[in-house]
Amino acid sequence: MRWNIPLTSRQQELVENNLSLVYWVITESIHVNETIYGFGYEDLYQEGCIWLCHAAATYDPARSRFPTYAKKIVRNGLLSYCRQMCSVQRRLTYLTVGTDGELLADGELLTPPDNFNIQISMIETLDLLAYAEKKYRGVTRLGIKALKLKLKGMSVSEIAVLYHVPPPHVGAWISRATQKLRKDTPFLSGLL
Repeated sequence: MRWNIPLTSRQQELVENNLSLVYWVITESIHVNETIYGFGYEDLYQEGCIWLCHAAATYDPARSRFPTYAKKIVRNGLLSYCRQMCSVQRRLTYLTVGTDGELLADGELLTPPDNFNIQISMIETLDLLAYAEKKYRGVTRLGIKALKLKLKGMSVSEIAVLYHVPPPHVGAWISRATQKLRKDTPFLSGLL
């Protein structure tokens, strides 16, 4: 669930004062697994913050206390997110190492990748991102810079340290950049 409804200053204050709620929902209700795409703490925390914003936007003080209401919204939102990620996981190929050290994809022998083509593809992608970076400003530009650093092997946490911001900010930047790049026809045609 995504929306572009701006929060009022009161709603923003509710979110800021209750960020720890996301941490508690994750630790009490969700199994964090850094080895599975989408189930790392940073991914779950970012998604939980989105749901916390949704809770602030839809909160009615006459019905309950905000922490009680927000905890339910964040928990239900994260459970929906986890179901969605499980659905994605079913379509993924799992790589394993065989008894003789060979690489297997879903139990079948996998031919090793061509390192030269991988390097060329990486260079082309970085060039495309550098070109796209010149077209955008603000959060989108930061997201493109973060994508380039991720391609070079840095984690979201390392990028956050580099920019002196919390990791969820970097995740939000990348999300914004990918949304823009998915609609950028010249960029997409360069990927083909």
